[in-house]
Amino acid sequence: MFTEEAQKYLGFLLKEDSEIDFKIKYGTEMYRKGFGHFTLRDKDGNDIPGATIKLKQKNHEYKFGCNAFMIDCFPEAEQNQQYEETFASLFNLAVVPFYWSDLEPEPGKPRFTKDSPFIYRRPAPDRVLEFCKKYNITPKGHTLCWHHFTPEWAPKNSRDLMKALDKRFKEISERYADIIPGWDVVNEAQFRHPGVRLNELPDDHVERCFKLAERYFPCNQKIYNDNNNWWNYQGDYTPVYLLVQSLIEHGCQVDGLGLQYHMFNSIKNDNCLDVNRPLTPRCVWRVLDQYAKLNIPLNMSEISLLSCRSLGDGDEFQALALERLYRLWFSHPATEAIIWWNLVDGTAAYAPMGSEEGENRLRAGLVNYDFTDKKACKVLRRLINEEWHTATTVEYCAGGDNRFHGFYGEYEAEITTDNGTFTRTVDLSKYSRNEIIITLE
Repeated sequence: MFTEEAQKYLGFLLKEDSEIDFKIKYGTEMYRKGFGHFTLRDKDGNDIPGATIKLKQKNHEYKFGCNAFMIDCFPEAEQNQQYEETFASLFNLAVVPFYWSDLEPEPGKPRFTKDSPFIYRRPAPDRVLEFCKKYNITPKGHTLCWHHFTPEWAPKNSRDLMKALDKRFKEISERYADIIPGWDVVNEAQFRHPGVRLNELPDDHVERCFKLAERYFPCNQKIYNDNNNWWNYQGDYTPVYLLVQSLIEHGCQVDGLGLQYHMFNSIKNDNCLDVNRPLTPRCVWRVLDQYAKLNIPLNMSEISLLSCRSLGDGDEFQALALERLYRLWFSHPATEAIIWWNLVDGTAAYAPMGSEEGENRLRAGLVNYDFTDKKACKVLRRLINEEWHTATTVEYCAGGDNRFHGFYGEYEAEITTDNGTFTRTVDLSKYSRNEIIITLE
């Protein structure tokens, strides 16, 4: 069923651990659910004596996301519609591409509007935001600064490059700061090294970019995002931990930390899994506990779980890995989001669309190229839309307990009294006292 490589990896990931299983079970109950208390009154402010309140969850407060890089990028209109509908059936957060070289390939001509010139996997932000508004999906901007994807025309000295970044931050903020609540301010600074082109970014560019973000995005969530280096666990001396801790100590407003999980270590050979540095659930939990010391939310920010044909039953491998990791991440108290990376197989970067060449050979999508669900997609649908979903009834009585217990999120409440049936939308939030007072008229 599985190759030796896949069996070894799953052996680590699915290793029996009663302590971790306990943390997952009770962490889900303690940190992802809460109690809401109802008070019903009539238009004169009097308590309503009795009612039946039927509650059905409409959306999660926790963010389940994916990059939306393939909006309008398929050759057929039907495919583009299928992409939107599949995306919206799973996710409530969409990553909007703001890679500098693709957003502004010509100086002073940013591709903000829907009619901008086409670039594969780089839909114009306005178009992605139109999609988000249509399906009630929260957008997230990615990324304001990254040493990769710097345009060819960018200045070749650090002083002028920082001036150009200042201008970029300002222009993006003027157009999108009121629309996009969260931003990856800097991406993968730990992977910058002397051989990287345009190494003209100053050594303190991460701190300086967060200061720019504070100026231009004062009310937005500002995130530092890093790749697989985050699991290089050294306790308080873990590199990513030290970087973010340094930013905070220097007065930077860091509101979140993005931790990527691209499972592969190479796309150039069949041995794509990194089996020499396996992550057991206990290891993952310990690393998340380390980052929790920063007292900022954690985003599992770019998830690529493989279903390579070279693994044997790659689809089953991916499904088993997804369920174990999503349960772990969702239950940890420090996390607030899990963001899958490429939704559709055959649409990865640096490879012909629809092929199994290059990065596409990893088959790290949730659905096939024809949009049929893979096993992992079915697992995720079950988790988000069924297991981590609340539908319940409260038999309301004035002066009674009148509480319900459910996953944090938005609910439709159907309230039936002697005077008829009323429908309201109510929120159950991790960040609220959840005293729900409703006046029925």
